[in-house]
Amino acid sequence: MAYLILAIGVSYSLALVWRGGRGPGQARRGLALLVLAVGGGGTWVWHTSNAQDRREARYQQAALPRQGGPFGYVSSAQCAACHPDEYYSWHRSFHRTMTQPARPDTVRGDFHSPTLTGEGFTCRLARRGEEFWIALPDPDAAFLPTTGRPAGAPEAVWRRVGMLTGSHQMQVYWVASQFGNLETVVPFAYLFRDQRWVPLKDTFLRDPRLPQNLNVWNEDCIKCHSTAGQPRPDPLTHIPATRVGELGIACEACHGPAAAHVAANANPVRRYLLHGRGRGDPTIVNPARLPSKLASEVCGQCHGIKWIPTAEHFAQNGFSYRPGQELNQSTPIIQPTRLSAQPWLAEGLRRHPEFLPEHYWSDGTVRVSGRDYNGLIDSPCYQRGELSCLSCHSMHRSDPVNQLGPGMAGNGACLQCHKELTAKVAAHTHHPVDSSGSLCYNCHMPYTTYGLLRAIRGHRIESPSVAVSVQTGRPNGCNLCHLDRSLGWTERYLTRWYGVKPTPLSPEQAQVSAAVLWALRGDAGQRALIAWHMGWTPAREASGQQWLAPYLAQLLTDPYAAVRYIAGHSLQTLPGFGHLAYDYLGTPEEQVQARDGARAQWAKTGAADRHGEALLLDAQGGLEAERFARLLRQRDDRSMDLQE
Repeated sequence: MAYLILAIGVSYSLALVWRGGRGPGQARRGLALLVLAVGGGGTWVWHTSNAQDRREARYQQAALPRQGGPFGYVSSAQCAACHPDEYYSWHRSFHRTMTQPARPDTVRGDFHSPTLTGEGFTCRLARRGEEFWIALPDPDAAFLPTTGRPAGAPEAVWRRVGMLTGSHQMQVYWVASQFGNLETVVPFAYLFRDQRWVPLKDTFLRDPRLPQNLNVWNEDCIKCHSTAGQPRPDPLTHIPATRVGELGIACEACHGPAAAHVAANANPVRRYLLHGRGRGDPTIVNPARLPSKLASEVCGQCHGIKWIPTAEHFAQNGFSYRPGQELNQSTPIIQPTRLSAQPWLAEGLRRHPEFLPEHYWSDGTVRVSGRDYNGLIDSPCYQRGELSCLSCHSMHRSDPVNQLGPGMAGNGACLQCHKELTAKVAAHTHHPVDSSGSLCYNCHMPYTTYGLLRAIRGHRIESPSVAVSVQTGRPNGCNLCHLDRSLGWTERYLTRWYGVKPTPLSPEQAQVSAAVLWALRGDAGQRALIAWHMGWTPAREASGQQWLAPYLAQLLTDPYAAVRYIAGHSLQTLPGFGHLAYDYLGTPEEQVQARDGARAQWAKTGAADRHGEALLLDAQGGLEAERFARLLRQRDDRSMDLQE
């Protein structure tokens, strides 16, 4: 508004100057007004803009976690002058945007006055200038005494959105509280792929019968979505005065606190001498110069499932780990594969028996996303070799999506160590050298972890094993690509090619497609993984695709919203199903209608592109309905809440 008024004043003054050809008095008045408009108006704009900046600064200081200062953290802005290339490559990464203040350049959700309806409540969104607001049931009610409080849902209050987390798949929003700088979650998230708001609870693989979580950023997200986070609740009132080194995953998360480094390198002579010697700077940590295990621990501080030995110490001071130190000395990684070596876990697991099933497969392999370090340290390449996170990934020389270093998107990552296979890849894989079956990671790092409404590569490097699939339920790389084949088929080839010892299988495991069994009678996590793989191009190329429709159609009515979401997207990418009307948040009746409609459409196509007992299809390509229904009745309906 200030700039608009200034522009009007300048335009009027220029008009008088232009009209000055009709009279020198008008020209002089126009010039005088122009000077006043530019000078006075500019001063007014300066004061107005600065007033807005000051107001914003006061708001962020009061409502958001305080940034900068603790334990020598000075923020990434201090790095840009001397390290512009590294600063730029970090700045465009998804690490930086893990948590951000809510501003017009960071918010991607539609705040143009939509109304969002959840389970028994309504939220209204609005944008006011540079600010984003939401009317929602008072989130502070959960922290107030119940005595004397009216029964029923809390009344709606307008709250300003202070922060957001996520910028890759979705955004979650946080509103300030009357209690210190507590930030509580907005019960809706914005999905980028679908360009829509959805209830936050329906973005997780979580039993719909469980109550909705009341997430608090200061307690839940601060551990990994900020740098040097300190919750700092008051010992008596528990009201937080949270502070962080920086919101998001910043330079100092990987390089350690930089105050001493900045001070030492204020001397340009020192900088040039160090640069000329080509050595590291002892005032800062460079993970690339660390031994492989210590380098990986820099990543593991966030990308691992950690044990917090002293909750009180963490609440006031945050994690004491610093890059270059041994991670297990302060925040040990929880490894169910080594429980006997972690006796301190016993009491915690007794109090929280659901912890392991919420994070791991039954053999201790991590099954949720973002915890890649857990998979790495259970891998022989790490345990018996020098493999580290930096062997494949790079922060500064990579695309932001997967952060793979140059040449690491194909077999180059593995062949840098397994050089003997370079000239005989096809002989080793028994697949054409240019096929997806000859990509090392499709066999040895298949998509067996879940998160963000999709399947993600597991980072426990292992060989395909039918025995492991039978014992743990974790799908193997062969059957995640060959969706039309049984475990018995896979075992025959693994035995023939690699001498693997056979595993006892039930008749169904020996004969029926493993993907079909996981889709129909697997647990919710398995069903989500299979629904995603049924939309994965390499699997469709190896397995055919038209036969997938009735299985994906069945998953449209799954009890878990995440499974329905993935199945809907996979089904809509099948030929002929692109215009299928389906909303994974529709009513149960609408879901059944979409399922039945998809089945009817599939039947009209006449035939599947695969046949046989493994797919429960008869000789005409029709579905064996009785066997299909029997397997569906065996579905594993145990309660699941995968903590990604």
